[in-house]
Amino acid sequence: MKLSRRTFIATGLVGAAALVTAGWLRGPHAPASGVTRRALDADGEALFAAVVPVLLDGALPAEAAARQAAIAQTINGVDTAITGLTPAARAELAQLVALLALPPVRLGVARVSASWNEADPAQVRRFLDRCRDSSVTLMRAAYDALHQLTYAAWYGNPESWPAIGYPGPPPLA
Repeated sequence: MKLSRRTFIATGLVGAAALVTAGWLRGPHAPASGVTRRALDADGEALFAAVVPVLLDGALPAEAAARQAAIAQTINGVDTAITGLTPAARAELAQLVALLALPPVRLGVARVSASWNEADPAQVRRFLDRCRDSSVTLMRAAYDALHQLTYAAWYGNPESWPAIGYPGPPPLA
């Protein structure tokens, strides 16, 4: 099939329009925190910053500065945990984060109206509960990923051990 100049130009214009539409639907990226991460991009950091306080409700310190420090340490731990995943698992997690960062998906699937940076904890809790209790395997897998990474990062941090009465590993002789 021979491609005419008119068809080539029209295809280019349609492609450009599709890219502009995708960029518009995507919206602005979450602002970066300024912390260098190995695995989480700004959108992943924003997602976990919304999810961590909800999943760890009751375990985090009550004092605001200590709470923010604990959340930041947990996000650092999530970043470290992700680097230890297989390349396939990292790619799947990156796809999950990218999807949940899209405003139409965040609103339609997660039912979180604001960006993850400004998400209402009650909406985040309902999203996580719906994922956990969903009959759709993919939704439960998304919950499992968010939950397991958060808990691994939290309970892997020695600063969280006193709150659960864990004295730490026994000393090596």
